[in-house]
Amino acid sequence: MDNSQQTVDTGAPTPPPAAPAPQAPAKNGLATASLVIGILAVIGAFIPFVNYGSGLLATVGAVLGLVAVIQKAKRNKTAFAGLIISVLAIILSVTMAVAYTAGFAASVADSVGSDSVAVDEPAADDDELAAEPAPEPAESGTRENPAALGTMINVEESGQPVWEITPGKSILDANSVIADANMFNDVPDAGMVWAMLPLTIKYVGTETGNPLIDISVKFVSAAGTTHEQFDKSAVTPNDLSSLNEMYPGASATGNVAVMIPIADAAAGTWAVAGSMFGEDFFFAAQ
Repeated sequence: MDNSQQTVDTGAPTPPPAAPAPQAPAKNGLATASLVIGILAVIGAFIPFVNYGSGLLATVGAVLGLVAVIQKAKRNKTAFAGLIISVLAIILSVTMAVAYTAGFAASVADSVGSDSVAVDEPAADDDELAAEPAPEPAESGTRENPAALGTMINVEESGQPVWEITPGKSILDANSVIADANMFNDVPDAGMVWAMLPLTIKYVGTETGNPLIDISVKFVSAAGTTHEQFDKSAVTPNDLSSLNEMYPGASATGNVAVMIPIADAAAGTWAVAGSMFGEDFFFAAQ
């Protein structure tokens, strides 16, 4: 008897082998991160001051997107979208940061406003009017072309008038006047002399003004050195610094003393400013 096994054909079809289970597509975390970061950076680009940081954030997103794109096995639309949006966010962040910064600087400049000075020049006499037109002089009130003493200047802050200032005739050697005013006044240093300038001032602002705080007087020598009112202590007759707070329409006259070099004193200039940070307006020494 044959004990070997035999295959029996039953006539039934053989079932096909089972198909492998479908695998979930691999996720590209870099591409997703690039897309999310790029979107956040685009939003931040339109927010003032935040756009400074959004530009850096967008740069990170662009780098992640670029890495995701060059990985061939993981290349997909998300990576391209993240890269493009991040680059767009960089451009928007830089553009909007520049625009917002320029606008902020312009608004600060408008709110603070630079002091401006209007000049009332002395009226010309008939002989001057009859003379032939002379070449237009340089701007008056500069060190190169100082205005004459007696010229009134109108000082403005943020476009609003605040002071009318008129310097009178100066005394370039006021040693005796200063000595008589107060025995404790400083004696002039070697090569120096006390000079005195009277100022007639009128407050034309809408609130109040303080001459001691608002108005400053300096003397610029012919050699270009600057000498200020409080470099040396001196009590002067009718001292300008003794004037108190002034209300709209109030006017007063006071003297300012400055110790200046004796050499070429007449060739120097007085520099008067109508506010703490205002520009200097120059007058002839005498």
